[in-house]
Amino acid sequence: MSETLLLVLCLGCAGLISGLTGFAFGLVASGTLLMLRPPAEATALVLVCSILSQAISLLRLRVRPPRRTALAMILPGLAGAPLGTVLLHGLDPNVIKAGIGCFLILYSLLVAILGAGYRVRFGHAWSDGMVGFLGGVLGGVAGLSGALPTAWSLVRGWEPRTQRAICQSFTLVLQVWALALLVLVGPLPAALVQDLVLAVPVVLVSVLAGLSLFSRIDQARFRALVLALLAAIGLATTALALPALLP
Repeated sequence: MSETLLLVLCLGCAGLISGLTGFAFGLVASGTLLMLRPPAEATALVLVCSILSQAISLLRLRVRPPRRTALAMILPGLAGAPLGTVLLHGLDPNVIKAGIGCFLILYSLLVAILGAGYRVRFGHAWSDGMVGFLGGVLGGVAGLSGALPTAWSLVRGWEPRTQRAICQSFTLVLQVWALALLVLVGPLPAALVQDLVLAVPVVLVSVLAGLSLFSRIDQARFRALVLALLAAIGLATTALALPALLP
């Protein structure tokens, strides 16, 4: 009973935050699920639930991302994900995670200091594509495919709904790609079906609750919330990686 309750609370919190901000489902849920389930089952459960979360949000938002911008990010992202997997086996993942964590902390502080009116002057298809490629690489290395595109969107000047439509479309495609690769490596765990019977209703309700909260906050609060979440992800990622790096 306690394990089931913990699973429900974990997925409920992840769904609520994902519905509210448009990202971070896997980052919120992975740590707890890896304590409750074997790695293969936990990874598959996170991917399926996160895909469900992204799909629900995109359908409820009823905002289509600009096709050229979305494709400019998604296609390089698909190419970057396998490279990230290769780097994961060739480099110390803790060094990479600590570097990513420090970057997210510094980026959040810098963007907060620059203010809501700051916009990059080099925002175009090439820069969007580079961000998409790096997002794919980070997804392969540390499961952070959505963090960099979300951070980039804050200085591109996109309206929150458009921002979410672009970033969530990117994350959705990258996660479907990751799930397909997982299936190719080996069959999905049989116990996954039992977990999904419990998980799907919890994710559905919590994501809808998060979307309801999103519809009630203004652009300034949404921006502040995303910056705070990016900084928290950076702190958590760095804190988890540092013990393995220190003598």
